[in-house]
Amino acid sequence: MNKNNPDIHIELEGTPEEVRAALMKLRERLSEHQVETFNTGTLEVVLAEVLNNIVEHALANHSDGTITLSANYGVNQWNIRVRDNGAPMPDNQIPAGDQPDVDTDFLDLPEGGFGWMMVRTLARDIAYTRTAQNWNELTFTIPDTPS
Repeated sequence: MNKNNPDIHIELEGTPEEVRAALMKLRERLSEHQVETFNTGTLEVVLAEVLNNIVEHALANHSDGTITLSANYGVNQWNIRVRDNGAPMPDNQIPAGDQPDVDTDFLDLPEGGFGWMMVRTLARDIAYTRTAQNWNELTFTIPDTPS
């Protein structure tokens, strides 16, 4: 890993505690290498949503859940690959990320359902595959400046 192009690789178990620890490790690595790009916060937000979705959905019934996160900073963007050994995405597709209905009374507003909308808004070049070895692989980029 070098200061101008950090390569980050983090392996974690599929638990909420491990996700928090991985995000802290990511922040430490970015700080160590003095990565001063504008969108490191966006990178953290998107990864938090993706990793938490994996734990909550793909690995919900797995006692041996594993996640690997690879990130590197390329030309004006973060290149991300997240892999897990959990259940495949429904219909082997990334969720549409449609906005939940918020045209309702305040007390009836949905508590969730905004995650994939946020990921699709902040990330680019999102792709999902299910490998022959039964791993989910999600790749995407985070541009250096907000769109």
